[in-house]
Amino acid sequence: MLRSLYIKNYALIDEFSVSFERGLNIITGETGAGKSIILGAFGLLLGDRASPDMIRAGAEKTIVEAEFDKGNNQELRGFFEANEIESVQDTLVIRREVMSRGSSRGFINDSPVSAQVLKELGELLVDLHGQHEHQSLLRAGTHIEMLDDFGGLGALVSEYQTLRGAMLRLLAEIAEMKSRKARSDEEQELYIFQLREITAINPAEGEDVSIEARLNVLENAEELQSAATNIHELLYGSEGSAAEKLGVVREQLVRLAAIDSSLEEPLAEAKSALAIVSELSRWISDYASRVQLDAGELATLRDRAQSIQRLKKKFGGTLEAVLQKKRELEEKLSFEEEFEQRIAMKESELSALHPRVAKMAAKLSKSRKDEAKKLEPQIIAILKELGIEHAQFQVEIEQELAKDEESFALLVNGQPLVSNSRGVDTAQFFISTNAGEAPKPLARVASGGEISRIMLALKTVLAKADRTPLLVFDEIDIGISGRVAQRVGRAMKSLSSDHQTIAITHLAQIAACADAHYLAEKNAVKGVTTSRLRRLSEAEHIEEVARLISGQVLTPGALENARSLIAEAVQKNKNARLAAV
Repeated sequence: MLRSLYIKNYALIDEFSVSFERGLNIITGETGAGKSIILGAFGLLLGDRASPDMIRAGAEKTIVEAEFDKGNNQELRGFFEANEIESVQDTLVIRREVMSRGSSRGFINDSPVSAQVLKELGELLVDLHGQHEHQSLLRAGTHIEMLDDFGGLGALVSEYQTLRGAMLRLLAEIAEMKSRKARSDEEQELYIFQLREITAINPAEGEDVSIEARLNVLENAEELQSAATNIHELLYGSEGSAAEKLGVVREQLVRLAAIDSSLEEPLAEAKSALAIVSELSRWISDYASRVQLDAGELATLRDRAQSIQRLKKKFGGTLEAVLQKKRELEEKLSFEEEFEQRIAMKESELSALHPRVAKMAAKLSKSRKDEAKKLEPQIIAILKELGIEHAQFQVEIEQELAKDEESFALLVNGQPLVSNSRGVDTAQFFISTNAGEAPKPLARVASGGEISRIMLALKTVLAKADRTPLLVFDEIDIGISGRVAQRVGRAMKSLSSDHQTIAITHLAQIAACADAHYLAEKNAVKGVTTSRLRRLSEAEHIEEVARLISGQVLTPGALENARSLIAEAVQKNKNARLAAV
């Protein structure tokens, strides 16, 4: 619901703020008083193109701001999340500023947004009839949603969309697997060749390091053997060796410890040192006997080191990379063997799911056709009430045969049909307002007054299903008068019980139905003309309705007629509510 509208420096408007009420808000005023200017400002707020020409002469910028009560509009939550806008608990504030240099800025709850985002939000909040870009009913793509909402088919649509989503995922998986298989078939020979190249050498983890260490020993075998032999001689094998001298030390400490017991500890250390030297000399002697140049082993290891080096150079620079490549190749070739089986399994799942999706699409189609038959006479009846005596209204539900290569067709009643997110149907409203004239698409109806009344009829029937909280009607009274005008007023009054409604009118019969009446006024002060919108009191409401009947001169008869019209509107509305109960 629109709580308030603030406009500053827009065209003839200096500055004003106005609050709106629930129900039917009527705007009247003389031609040129600024009624259309107010709607233009409202359109600017909802994403219309900005121009410096909108700015009041002498001002730096135009500001238009509206405050909405979000109510229980669930679609707004998704909008806020998608656009990363902070959501205030109950209030939604939209602001648009147009600068004299030509730039404009938009804000939602003080978060800067583009004009396109404002337009998207506007489509969730307002249907502005009279500015075609905001008329959701003139967008054929919305007709199927309206028909589904009218028929209460939301649960069926949701179930279909769940099944279709699963089917789309399967199709995507199968396509990806087939694409990978096609690529793999071309690469398989290369994979086999590379794997054979690695497995021919079959290196072990860390083998390059162990080979390098072994080659270092073999290439220095003579030096190692000579040095080991010399160490053994120094430790044990030669006269005056370390072991011999430690033996003498041990014997002397044995004799001395017998005299002084404090030498027992050094004696133990000497014995330990002699044991270590003896063990070390044995290890060195054994090592010297083992270290020898093996030309055959040296040549073999050099060849293997070279083979491993070639693999490392080709497959990543390290033996770890070579072994990782081997694992990857084995996995790819193993997956190749399972491709056909995996694809067959997915296609089997798809075959089982397809008839379920097709059955649901067929059920939706039948339900839509049934609901269309219910909707058509209701619309025609209301159009006749609104003065379009020869109205024809049809809901055209069409289906498209799929082409040979259609990626997602559904076999419905034996025919392959193109599918979409709501089934296999497209729906469009067709209408004729003149006798003998064939119905045409709703968007091609040219008369502004007829369009507004057609919208009113559609909105009246679809009111419970339509989620747009605010309806704005301009020039709905063109070409009508008398009893038809009363019917239009009653229809708008009825509609306003489900949607907050703002309407500009020149007819007393419609103005009499107002829950809140506003007057657009134009004043000239010191040669400067300004427009404003003013809420009328109950007495002023009666006077304004009387002026619409008789003109500027208020006669007692006009005032009495105004009171009668207002009383009649109130009574008929009360009767309608009682009948609904």
